[in-house]
Amino acid sequence: MKLPSWALTAGGVSLALAAGIMIGRTTATSSDSESSKSARSEVPARDRPSSRLQRNEQATSRERSTDTSRPEGMNAIQELDDILASTSRLARTQRLLAYLDRLPTDQFAEAYLAIASSPQSQLRGSERSLVLQAWAERDPLGALGHLQENGAEDWERETAVSTWAATDPEGAFAWASSSEDAGSVNNWVIGALRGMAAVNPDLARDYLVQMEPGETRERGLRGMERYITQYGFEYASSWINGVSDDGLRSQASRRFADELVDLDPAQAGAWNASIADTRTRRDVSETVADRWARQDLDAARQWVDTLPSDTQSEAAEGIARHYARQNPVEAANWLAGLGNDPDYDGAKRVFISESFRKDPETSLNFVSNLADTKAREGYYNRYLNNWMKSDAEAARQWASNNVDVLPENLTKRILR
Repeated sequence: MKLPSWALTAGGVSLALAAGIMIGRTTATSSDSESSKSARSEVPARDRPSSRLQRNEQATSRERSTDTSRPEGMNAIQELDDILASTSRLARTQRLLAYLDRLPTDQFAEAYLAIASSPQSQLRGSERSLVLQAWAERDPLGALGHLQENGAEDWERETAVSTWAATDPEGAFAWASSSEDAGSVNNWVIGALRGMAAVNPDLARDYLVQMEPGETRERGLRGMERYITQYGFEYASSWINGVSDDGLRSQASRRFADELVDLDPAQAGAWNASIADTRTRRDVSETVADRWARQDLDAARQWVDTLPSDTQSEAAEGIARHYARQNPVEAANWLAGLGNDPDYDGAKRVFISESFRKDPETSLNFVSNLADTKAREGYYNRYLNNWMKSDAEAARQWASNNVDVLPENLTKRILR
């Protein structure tokens, strides 16, 4: 499989991958072929991973133009201990990079074992990660073999394979997919996908589509998200549209929705409305509405007003949450105006819960708009009792004025 022209070259990839990998990370309609072709948007030259990495490498080279010789009388492990003992993070990192540049390949296993077993291991997580990445870049099979033989945490497996995948994606993925991993997910595969996505998101998508549905594929998609959305809305939405598997495309749409809104809420709204699958469109719409409403409630509400009812009822939940906090009376009128379809009960329940904190009377007045009789009784019981705890006199007065809508047993208990 040929890499697109903007894929990374080998040098220095490990430093680019280091940013998100630290100790404690949790383990963390057209045809398909036409969609895939249209999705391969060219990333702007200034934003290409290779361009940014080249600049980073040049800067790093300048920073490391200090004395790189080994302190006299120290062996490799003693020097490493001395580096880790430094209290200056900048000096520690500069010295460690120089150390790794000249460390012979056959000494990496001893060095990594030393840092992993060091009392400072948990305090020097980023340094330990750099050692592992340098090793995996120099000798991937040696590093991976060491982890297999000696046991490794999830982040170690993912870090080592992702480093390899950045320079040899096909080889890394083939090795990872054939290697067993204890637990419910294969961290080798997750790492391979992440490393591949860091340099070639389109290729990572192709490999992801070929995988069986399951938690490993889901976690793989999650780990790839930031490498895709970093290129902006157009590229990210095109990447999603290019996923040839319907189920995976729906999954990617749900997962990336909040990031797409942050990138461009209006375009995210248009993209959401264009999703063909009704269930996916509905699920995504609540996320889009909620995220958009945080930025611009009026614009988000106007967008929801344009949606078909099968999507609007779900998107209204995202609006109701923020509208109720800002202006309960206006929010109640807006929701009531959407109609009496039981499908809108979800948004109405959100409004009742959120508005009660600010305006108990408006909240309880709105309960009668719920289509579900049993739900109405439940909300009257719950929130009128809550109101009694904070302002019994006001609660009793409201109950006295609304006897006709309240359950008889509740009325008796409140007004006795």
